[in-house]
Amino acid sequence: MKVIVVGAGTAGLAAAYTLHRGGVEVTALEASSSPGGRLAGASREGYVLDLGAQFFFRFYDTTFDLCRRLGLGGDIVPFPFKVAMWRDGRLNALTAGLDPRLLWKDRRDLLRFRLFGPRGILQAARIMPLLFRRRRDLHFIDYRGALDLDEESLAELALRRGGEEVLEYFFQPLASCLTLGEPEEIGAGYGLALAWYALHGLFTLRSGIGTLADALYRECRDRVMLSTPARRIVLEDGKVKGVETSEGFLDADAVICATTATQALRLMPDLPEGMRNVLGKVRYSACCHVMFGLRKRLLPEGWYAVGLPRRAMSPMAGFTDNSIKSPLYAPPGAGMVHCFTYGKHARELNSRPDAEVFPLLAEEIRRFIPSMPAEPLFSEIYRWEEAVCLSPPGMLRAVEELKRMGLREVKGLRLAGEYLFMPSVDGALRSGIDAAESLLRGA
Repeated sequence: MKVIVVGAGTAGLAAAYTLHRGGVEVTALEASSSPGGRLAGASREGYVLDLGAQFFFRFYDTTFDLCRRLGLGGDIVPFPFKVAMWRDGRLNALTAGLDPRLLWKDRRDLLRFRLFGPRGILQAARIMPLLFRRRRDLHFIDYRGALDLDEESLAELALRRGGEEVLEYFFQPLASCLTLGEPEEIGAGYGLALAWYALHGLFTLRSGIGTLADALYRECRDRVMLSTPARRIVLEDGKVKGVETSEGFLDADAVICATTATQALRLMPDLPEGMRNVLGKVRYSACCHVMFGLRKRLLPEGWYAVGLPRRAMSPMAGFTDNSIKSPLYAPPGAGMVHCFTYGKHARELNSRPDAEVFPLLAEEIRRFIPSMPAEPLFSEIYRWEEAVCLSPPGMLRAVEELKRMGLREVKGLRLAGEYLFMPSVDGALRSGIDAAESLLRGA
């Protein structure tokens, strides 16, 4: 069996790795000059840069299993998730989590925490029981128990069950920091799952998220063709024929399309209408991701991130100092700041030259942390036209129906991507493995 994987990002590398280990003749086509997609990383001057995904959640079973298989199990490390939220001219810092030991350690911060007024506390008290009551349904991979929550947006649920304050100072910053979208753009079930996962801590790899992509790529690098964009996945008479590239036509017995849903639609204009309708429901956020290497840490001791509610009127959803993740992310005492723009701001900044973007965002950080230096040691920029899958209301139901009816309306075609689950790195990896394993089984 000859298989072509279109895309060597998170899902594509997982698929190619699984097929290669299964003894299948596989070729992965990647449009860019480097593999990894949202798992990509880089390094500069002794600093580690996570270009896409910034962390793993505790419940990422597929991700951690893959790390262990690739010899990275010992590199999985937790890091503090202390977040400061901006409100009324001040930052309110608190460690996000349910661990009683952390809550006790942070008891002074808890007493000083002033993000919510009395009305907001009452609103949170009304909605938090829902989070705990539905916790077993809030699973990124097995999301079927949360499908009844997919009918409305996170914003609608927050207003209906809580109120405006809990929407604007909890759910909106949460959604924007984790998806680079707004709570009006994501389904309620996915939004609650993000909150539940975030409360259980963050993990990374000691030398950066990109080491997982590097390890996957090393396992099958002779089967990956970089700088080779697919022009079209050719379908004829209800089955896959192959893939058209700039180098010519490559025939195949099966194709795994491991791209974003929007790219899949462009590559396969002849898809059956039912599949096209589902893929057409998928939406993505944009991000102009800017990084600053600093000689000194920017944030106070123990802080990881600053979240910015949209009422702060900032182009950024927030910013982090990644030097807290592990000692290998930056030289001792140094800072590695990541800024995440979103929405219309990201799309506008993505059209502007680097020389304009860097000083603009450095000055924006100084609004909240005045010690941000005017001249960082270095600056980097990574532009994402499609950053994170948003899972808008109704998408999970549509995807589940597609799975129930069968993803294989076209013989030899498989789909892979984070949109096939509640969007996440774990979902992307799981989708690539599932697509490959179904071919290995001959299903």
